[in-house]
This record gives sequence, C-alpha cells and structure tokens, in this order.
Amino acid sequence: MKNPQETINIFNYFDYREYLDDCYNNLKSKRRGFSYRAFSREVGVQSHNFLPRILRRERNLSEEYIPLLAGYLRLGNKEVKYFETLIAFNNAKKPSVKEKCLKQLLALRVVNEEYKIQDEKLSFFDKWYYPVVRELVTICDFQDDYSVLARSCVPHISTAQAKDAVAFLLKNGFIQRGKDGRYGAVEAVIATDPEVDSAIIPKYHKATLQQCVEAVETIKKADRNFSSSTLLVSKELYEEFKKEIYHFRKRLLSMAKECANPEMVCFTGFQLLPRSKPIMDDSIKESQ
Repeated sequence: MKNPQETINIFNYFDYREYLDDCYNNLKSKRRGFSYRAFSREVGVQSHNFLPRILRRERNLSEEYIPLLAGYLRLGNKEVKYFETLIAFNNAKKPSVKEKCLKQLLALRVVNEEYKIQDEKLSFFDKWYYPVVRELVTICDFQDDYSVLARSCVPHISTAQAKDAVAFLLKNGFIQRGKDGRYGAVEAVIATDPEVDSAIIPKYHKATLQQCVEAVETIKKADRNFSSSTLLVSKELYEEFKKEIYHFRKRLLSMAKECANPEMVCFTGFQLLPRSKPIMDDSIKESQ
C-alpha cells in the first residue's frame, strides 16, 4: 500500500484534527468506497466512530493512539515527534503549557527552511514594545540614536531593546526604511492558525495588562482613562457586549488609520469577564 499521506506534510499543521481530516480526505479521493470504518479498521482501532468523534471535537486524541496512527500514516522519526507535540499542544488547557508546546513545534519546523521566516514573524507579540516601536518609528525621527527612541516609549525601554526592536521589525518586513533614512510601516499581516494565536496572544495580553496596573500610579490621571462596571446581564446580552466591543475596536482602528497628523502612540484595551457562573432557576434546569 502506498503511503496514506504522501501528499500531506504534517509540518504544515498546527491542529492535528485538520491534519487527520486532510489525510482521510486524501485517502478517500484515491480509494473508491473508503470510509471512516475502513480508516479505523486499517489503523487498528475497534470503534468506527473513532475519527469522526475526534474531528467533531467530541473527544481528544490521546497519546495511546500515536503509535497506531504514526505507523499507518508512515511518519518518520521527526514527523512522529512533531505529531506527539502537536497533540500535546492542541489538548493543553493552560496558556503556559500551550506556549511551551508551540516553541517545541517551531523548533521542529526549523528543519524545513521554508518555515523559518514565517515562524520568526510569530515573535511579533513576544515583546510588548515591538508593536509600539513599529508605530513610533514612523513619527519619531531618531536618526539612528536608539536612546532617543527608547526614551520616547512609555514606559521607557533600554537603548538595546529599541535597537533590537527596529532590527526585528526590519528583518521581518513590519517596517521599511526609505532612501531619506526615515522609517515607514508596512501593511504586514500575521496570518496564523487560531491554535497558534491561543498560545501567543495570552502572553502579550498578560504583559500589557501588567503595564496597565503600573500605569495607575505612573501615568497622570489626566493622561489616561480607566473605567469599569459590574453589571447584571443575561447570557444573550453578554454575547452582545462582546460584539459591541469588537465593532468599537474596529471603529478606533479605522479612525487611527484616517488620522492625518499622528503625534503619539497609544494603547487601548477592553476587558469583558464573567464574575459569576450563570444562575438558572429550577424550571429552566428541568427543561434542558
């Protein structure tokens, strides 16, 4: 039998469900009458619903099935290691564990040169000041004096950090330098798998939230705006709040893009959190 995944490269994936789904569809397109039942039988699993339940996210793929699937899909040693790490990454609940697994996945992808630049761009949110410097260099003519750039950030960063940020942003195409020596932003978009975002973005949010805590004491009240409310709402209204915040953020982005005379970089964040579990009366519980 030919390799069941000869046209499917596991290193392209950050979600094992997408990988397995593509492997199955690849087989189905080449073998008349191939089914989930046939897949289970050939892998060596008794349940014919094994794969559908995983793809529908009704169950996670556990480590015990790795040898069976790796053998069936004829994965090499490096591919098996990637598969093992991918399962741990997708199944992890804690952001810290997901981040650790993601770093391992990226390290394993380094063996494929084609991923090197793509993966380096994921570091954009590793440092809170990368996004700040990206915007700041477009209005701050620091003339290669990185101490000026560093002091222009709030809070201040070190000269070394400022230099590192500019080098990173240039290398990965987030900014460009014109013939006149001035920097300009490039419309670089990081298109990542949602699973990757789930590991990278929480770390960035934690860093910016910590700065917000410090800003209460370090930034004058007149120069900042903090407010919060504790509200009693339905689950439906809670979902509406999420949509309102999303649209408002989009509106601010649009306004900033249309600004003709930018003078400073600012940060805005919105937090919407449940402060209790949904309380349901007995009649509602009984009807569900």
